[in-house]
Amino acid sequence: MFSNNNNNNNYNNNNYIKILPTGGLCNKLRVIFSYYSYARKLKKELHVIWSKNSVCPGNFLDFFEEVPYLKFVSNRENILYSGCEPFNEDSSRKYNIDYKILKLLPNIKKKIEEKINIIGNNYISVHIRRTDFTEYRKKLVKNNKNLYYTTNEDFYNFLDSYNGTKNIYIATDCHITYNEFCQKYKGLIKFEYHNILMEKRQTSLLDSIIDIYMCINSESFFGTKGSSFSDFINNIKNINKKN
Repeated sequence: MFSNNNNNNNYNNNNYIKILPTGGLCNKLRVIFSYYSYARKLKKELHVIWSKNSVCPGNFLDFFEEVPYLKFVSNRENILYSGCEPFNEDSSRKYNIDYKILKLLPNIKKKIEEKINIIGNNYISVHIRRTDFTEYRKKLVKNNKNLYYTTNEDFYNFLDSYNGTKNIYIATDCHITYNEFCQKYKGLIKFEYHNILMEKRQTSLLDSIIDIYMCINSESFFGTKGSSFSDFINNIKNINKKN
């Protein structure tokens, strides 16, 4: 059931489950909220060791409201799981991830509402994952014919299907890609690219969160295959449709 366990023999005796999620923001969030569901099923708290790094340069509580029974800790004893894979109780990879309890802070929510006021309610969006992901994904596809690399042509086909009738929101970690799409869809993209950071990915964590929720609030969305960022957006959009 559990992988990458570290000294977890005592977890049954605790009133909490402790995890150390790794990777970028959306990797961390899917690990946290999959284990959160499991912890609440056991009537335990979830304790999270949140580590800032180059692909997630910020803290959860800088952007999201506190969550009941979820605590951020630094003590590394009795970690049940460390990694970027969500919790699942069998090998089906059908994860029980409930994001309904995840809420943005009011000041972050306001920034997104301001952008929606500019672009209008009936816009469409894409998430184009590039930079460090490109070569990694191409290698995976080369070794596994069941996987797919999402090309610019795939995004063009999606956007062109609306025949220029919708404004477009582009979420991408690459300013070169952003500029290419701005040239192709002049007049439909209403924002300049984010301030460029000299990092593996070229946007700040705040910009990434704004991108996520702009895509979530769009009328229709097309993402990058194999990206946890795109998967997160699709998961939240599916939850919103059901509510």
